[in-house]
Amino acid sequence: MATQKASITKNAKAVKKPAYLDSFYSIFYRKSKLSMLLNDDRVQSFLSLGFRSRLIDELLEDIGTNSSVLQIGCTFGSQIKKTAEKIGKYGSYTVMDVLENQLAFCKEQNKNQNINFVLYDARKPFDLKFDAVVCFMLLHELPPTSRRKVVNNALDSVKKDGKVIFIDYDKPSKLNPLYFMLKPFNRLFFPLTESLQTTPIQALAQKSAHFAWYKKNYAGKMFQKVVAVRRIADEKKPEVKPSFY
Repeated sequence: MATQKASITKNAKAVKKPAYLDSFYSIFYRKSKLSMLLNDDRVQSFLSLGFRSRLIDELLEDIGTNSSVLQIGCTFGSQIKKTAEKIGKYGSYTVMDVLENQLAFCKEQNKNQNINFVLYDARKPFDLKFDAVVCFMLLHELPPTSRRKVVNNALDSVKKDGKVIFIDYDKPSKLNPLYFMLKPFNRLFFPLTESLQTTPIQALAQKSAHFAWYKKNYAGKMFQKVVAVRRIADEKKPEVKPSFY
């Protein structure tokens, strides 16, 4: 496995837990029994109305074997394990999270996998470049300002021809049978989702033109997969034609 070195450091004292986590989601990560329940694939399948496996398969389609991959945010269930298996022993897989207890839980659940777990706040820039960066069901948990920072840091962290893979909720179609139920459900349990549904992920990117963008929807537009493929390196400067004078 290739060794990755950069300013991404494991330093619990330097990582401050974001305030919004205490306001909205800390209960999911504080209680060990609840974490174990949420880590069950059957529970994850129920919460995603049976689409969890499909979303993971869609993610793995864009993960290259033996590639270098960064995932921003730990997830419950088998997504990380399956991603590590797809990458293989000759690639590198780094998973970062801002919560130390969630990182420790995820590390324990995947202790037989070749994964580098790092405590880090993805709202801050980081120096490494990867073949792929993954944001799997993360953006709907972030306030708009934090979401914009994470999206742009993820985009800045891929190599030329590398890709950033966003899989998350989207604005459901009015033809979706669950359309009228989802809005109150999200406001109760995932109150930051609505802001994600009203702003396309591509619109959050400061250097959108440096990437080719692809989008797919699932489950009556309840979920989205957005892939940004880097076509222009940040360090590439536009050509300057010689002056006639």
